[in-house]
Amino acid sequence: MIYLFDLSIGWQQMQRYYQGKAQVVVVRCLQGRVIHLHPRYLRPFLTARGIQGRFRLTLDADGRFADLQRLM
Repeated sequence: MIYLFDLSIGWQQMQRYYQGKAQVVVVRCLQGRVIHLHPRYLRPFLTARGIQGRFRLTLDADGRFADLQRLM
């Protein structure tokens, strides 16, 4: 399964996830589905500005995380 979503989270907001104040990042995919994503999967995309861009999330046949890529 492949899902596309846009994400714009500021650096300070991402700190809440790393401090344990929030457990999941909730995104609405372009297909309309709501996905709960663990913040550790977003860590490679974090910059001083936060995380911005369009992403492609790939899940395996069991619905588990397989891959996350920034498209733009």
